[in-house]
Amino acid sequence: MAVKILFVVTVLYIGVLQVHAYSTGAPKEVCEDLFPQHAEDPQIDGFPYTIKANTTKIRPSDAVRVTISSDKGIKFKGFIIQARVGDIPVGKFEPAANVKLLDCHVGKKNSATHTSADEKTSVTLVWVAPPKLEEDIKFTATVAKNGAVFWVARKSEKIKVVQ
Repeated sequence: MAVKILFVVTVLYIGVLQVHAYSTGAPKEVCEDLFPQHAEDPQIDGFPYTIKANTTKIRPSDAVRVTISSDKGIKFKGFIIQARVGDIPVGKFEPAANVKLLDCHVGKKNSATHTSADEKTSVTLVWVAPPKLEEDIKFTATVAKNGAVFWVARKSEKIKVVQ
C-alpha cells in the first residue's frame, strides 16, 4: 500500500514540475524543432496569430522589431521564437520584460520564450542580426493559446538581407 501511495505522489510531483516548467518558458529541449512537450497534438490549421517584423529588408548587425499578435484579439499564454536561416537559429534577441532568452544550437540568446503563463495579446521583441549575415531569414515561432491548443514552427514573411 505504501508503495502505491509513493508512486502516485511521485507521478503527481513530476506532473506539477512539468506544468511549472512550461509556464515559465519553453525548455531548451525544444530548440531544434520548436515542438513543445505538451500531451496534445499541435493544431494544423487556423493559426490566429501573426509573426510580423517591422521591416522586410535588413543589413548585417541591424536591429529588427518582431511582434507576435492576433488581429482578432485572441490571447496566448506561451511562445518560443527564433530568427532562422533554413533550420538554424541566428542572431540574438535583446533582453525584454517577461521574456527569457535561450542559447540554442551554437548561438547565444538566439531564442526567446515567455516567463509566465499569463495571457498575452501580443509580445514585441528586438532581434539583432549577426554581423556577417548573408542569407535571408524568417522568424519561426511556436505559439500556445494554452497547454492543449498550440501551433508549431509557424513562419513570418521572409526578411531579405541587403549588403
